[in-house]
Amino acid sequence: MSIDTGVLSQLDQATHAVQAIAPLAPEALDLRGGYALQRQALDARLAAGEQFSGWKIAFAGSAAQRRFGIDEPVYGGLTDAMCVQPNTAVALSRLIQPKLEIEVAIVLGRSLAPGDYSDEQILDAIAEVAPAFEIADCRWQGWAFGVGAFLADNAAAGLYCLGPRSAFDAVAHTHVAYRLECAGALCGEGDTEGREDSPLTNLCWLVRRLLADGQPVEAGQVVLSGALLAPMDIQPATYRLQMFGTELALLFTADTTPV
Repeated sequence: MSIDTGVLSQLDQATHAVQAIAPLAPEALDLRGGYALQRQALDARLAAGEQFSGWKIAFAGSAAQRRFGIDEPVYGGLTDAMCVQPNTAVALSRLIQPKLEIEVAIVLGRSLAPGDYSDEQILDAIAEVAPAFEIADCRWQGWAFGVGAFLADNAAAGLYCLGPRSAFDAVAHTHVAYRLECAGALCGEGDTEGREDSPLTNLCWLVRRLLADGQPVEAGQVVLSGALLAPMDIQPATYRLQMFGTELALLFTADTTPV
């Protein structure tokens, strides 16, 4: 069994056992190899009947990139099986070692054929935006990985949840205020203005990278444009995210009832 086949087999076993596995040595898998395994795993999910729904961006900030020895963000794929509905309950027992991230979700309104695009042309392809939770879930023990192993784990894409959608406004949405509460207590707040890794900057990077990698950029795809707060451990409680004048709520439970 090759190392590549072995990695995918281990990750698949971790998913079914809902149990983390021992991390790889950082040098065992490089960035290119990690993306190749990610694509194989996503292809297998689609062959099993899942529908591709979009993309997530990770390591958008320069500090994270320096830590992993890279000079740009990375991405993972989303499917319909990862999407949970707002105002529902998610059992933490279905996840391995989840962390909650709050993000701006961007929904593309039209497809982009391979080619060169200005920022304005890319932004013109956006149809809607929405508040989003990403429930990142890493299958490597202790969230310990090199960049290749992280990509093979599909950039820790676990579940995601979108709130009410708003029509995109290129002027109004250049910066976005957000506020997160857990069980009624403030967990964090801020504004995307002035960030080096703003949601729209990240989107433009992603579109160009996907097209360069031969990946389709299609109408209806959702982009989770990067964490706005540091990923946090999840407590059994209701989390509420205010953004775009709307609210997204999701309950996490400690029970073992499938959701």
